[in-house]
Amino acid sequence: MNTLRQISFIVLFIFILIFELLIGIIGEFPELRILPFLILLFYISSEKFSNSFVLAFFFSGIYYDLFYTSNYFGSTSAKFILLGIIVNFIYNKINQNIYGEFLAFFVATIIYKIESIVYSFTIYQLTIIFLISVINYFLFKLINITLKRDVFKKSI
Repeated sequence: MNTLRQISFIVLFIFILIFELLIGIIGEFPELRILPFLILLFYISSEKFSNSFVLAFFFSGIYYDLFYTSNYFGSTSAKFILLGIIVNFIYNKINQNIYGEFLAFFVATIIYKIESIVYSFTIYQLTIIFLISVINYFLFKLINITLKRDVFKKSI
């Protein structure tokens, strides 16, 4: 049963990664992207972080390195696992208000887009990453509110 759960997490992570790449191909604005995989990584790292997701982080990074990048094999896996650990650490150490949560999301976005920062470190690039984090943080909050809503306790 545990193996089936691990395989389902791996398939879910890879599916959302493919969906993100599809959005990037179809998207109108090449710099401003919607990153559902980053939102998933942040949600898992901040709300439900456990060892059961390490294999899903690892295999989704391997899949991404294998088919979509020219990075060293496994470097994206290390980036995803590092992102999960750092976001979990920051999220547990800061106050649970909107500013602290956004700071953790901004750090996650910087780690997620570290290649673009390393290759071209400009104020324009940092502005784009800030806008990406604002847009995706708003989507994260919408998804988080939707997932936390208990429809059976609400009166109509």
